[in-house]
Amino acid sequence: MYKLKKMKKAYLYIFLLSASFLGACKKDLEDRFYDKDKLSTGSDIDVVPGLFTGVLTNNKIFAQDYGEWYYLLNGGTSITGYEQVAQRFVSYRYDWFSTYNDLTTGNGFDDSPINGQSFFQHSYTRLKNYEVIRDSVNARTGQLKQDGDVYLKLVSFIKCYQSAKLVDFFNSVPYSDAFQGSKKEPKYLFPKYDDPKEIYQSIIQELGTIVDELPGAYSQMSADAKTVFTEQDIAFHGDINKWVSLINFTRLKLLVRIAGVEEAYAKPLIQAALAKPLPQTDLYWFYWFDIVPTGGGTWIRGVYENTYASFIPNIIMKRMNYGTPAYQEGIDDPRLPVLAMPTKYLDYRGVSANIEEQTALYSSGERYYPYADNIASTFATNAKSMYNHATFHQNAKMPVYMASVGELDLLLAEIALKGLANTGKTAEEHIKDEVTHSVDFWYTINQLSSYAKTQMTPAQTAMVYPAKPSAAVVSAWGDVVKGKFTLAATLDDKMEILMQQKYIHLNLYQPYELWAELRRTRHPKLEPFTWHTSVWKPMPERVRYPTIELTNNPDNFKKVAGENNLTSPIFWVPAAARAKNPYWDNYNYQ
Repeated sequence: MYKLKKMKKAYLYIFLLSASFLGACKKDLEDRFYDKDKLSTGSDIDVVPGLFTGVLTNNKIFAQDYGEWYYLLNGGTSITGYEQVAQRFVSYRYDWFSTYNDLTTGNGFDDSPINGQSFFQHSYTRLKNYEVIRDSVNARTGQLKQDGDVYLKLVSFIKCYQSAKLVDFFNSVPYSDAFQGSKKEPKYLFPKYDDPKEIYQSIIQELGTIVDELPGAYSQMSADAKTVFTEQDIAFHGDINKWVSLINFTRLKLLVRIAGVEEAYAKPLIQAALAKPLPQTDLYWFYWFDIVPTGGGTWIRGVYENTYASFIPNIIMKRMNYGTPAYQEGIDDPRLPVLAMPTKYLDYRGVSANIEEQTALYSSGERYYPYADNIASTFATNAKSMYNHATFHQNAKMPVYMASVGELDLLLAEIALKGLANTGKTAEEHIKDEVTHSVDFWYTINQLSSYAKTQMTPAQTAMVYPAKPSAAVVSAWGDVVKGKFTLAATLDDKMEILMQQKYIHLNLYQPYELWAELRRTRHPKLEPFTWHTSVWKPMPERVRYPTIELTNNPDNFKKVAGENNLTSPIFWVPAAARAKNPYWDNYNYQ
């Protein structure tokens, strides 16, 4: 049994040690507190709850970190730029864009935020607590084992979640021989690269088991253990139903992704997943401290320090702003003012991939204030719209995203559209639901912020912290999007509208998810990149392995070296989509 009163401070201490991974000085703590022999010898304190919290809150899993985001945005040539989620105000003064079309030598697309920042290695090392928790819980008996089983199932989900993300970036990765903990056999020290489809199917099977077994695992915990779990579960504070819905949502997303290449396999599993719990509310969690956007190790600092690289591209802006550049309720998307900053003209203007025309604008005096530290300078200078400073750059309460009802709506819309299962609604009904839920989501996030509220005039405050539109206005806009979706002639045309909505909903917040969806569906269509007389339509399909893999695991790496490039599609890209290049022919939006 847990010794709750005696051990409460010990749990907190262990959690703080785990949370210290967010800082720079983690090596000594890792050596001392993450060695399972040292953890288990001569102690009656169960360290598993604290180790679980450490995995949950570790950067590069659910919570992204400063360095990763700094380089993701900085040059404008990484994932956010090529997928046209965020960009610099590009003109010919940025001569490095002259190689934008180079996906052969890699001088164009910058994948260093993933391979250079060692996302690959960190995904394994930062999951080492999974191995410790697994070995500890499996060695137990009786109530102690029952009290630890929930942590093992949840950390197994996190392992699956991160492994699927690795597949989405790299395709073949070590999986079956990875995460082996203390096993010292050569095959575990030098793990083989598994077939990516087999990894996905293994993960889908494991997630299904967790969904089925997690409620029972929670019910068998002692009362004291449940109290500790509530304290250690930073995300959902012991609400096991939210965990079940998140895990089932993740499984459903992977099933839809694999359905493009294994429909017969996926369809019955999708139908079964729809009968199990899915998120009923937006799922996110808050740090146990206020974020400091100008410092610290969270992703918001990377966004803040690259404000000048977070202009809203036209493929998003022109799907929110339809009339004049000013926001017009009933004509424009009600999310526009909460996602975007108004320009000095008090309207909304995106940046273009037509660098010829954009250079002319820049040369004529269309300039900007490059930071988010002086709201007066932003209003006085910016000729193009950045992402909303309060919602993003300076939001000290920005939560860590897990899932949202709006994203689920779009997943269900695709399932209904493609006949993958019976969702109980039509695809267009799900599309309208998404508009409502997405509006709720983003106005909530915006109102969490307190940026510059005392420094603005009432009119400026209303533009940075817009009042949420009435339910009637939101519903009417939902009908507009629903109508466009209904009138779209082909499945491909409908997918274009669906993915436009996904871009608006997830935007800068979830660029990895959007890049996966862009590559999988070839939607939404991007703007061609015009540089002087050249018109380019580059499509990076993946990131390259870190070079250290060739040194550390050479024999196994040789077997996947042929796909170590920027142009080999991930396995879930359907055969019919591989020849499609997701670009408009020109800059005339339809």
